[in-house]
Amino acid sequence: MNITKFISGNKTYIIAGVIGVLGVLQGLNVFVIPEPAWLVLGAFGLGFLRAGVNGVAKTVKENKK
Repeated sequence: MNITKFISGNKTYIIAGVIGVLGVLQGLNVFVIPEPAWLVLGAFGLGFLRAGVNGVAKTVKENKK
């Protein structure tokens, strides 16, 4: 399997998984992540989600024609 193909379709899930793992580690006091890093991870997740929504909207628009 090509890693770039896998990542291109699953970026939002990867970021969500990273946020979940880091949240659990911080909750257990194993790894403390600085506050600005949470904002950056959230911004990446929302950006990837928005890009996915735009991709689906474009596909739907093309299929309606």
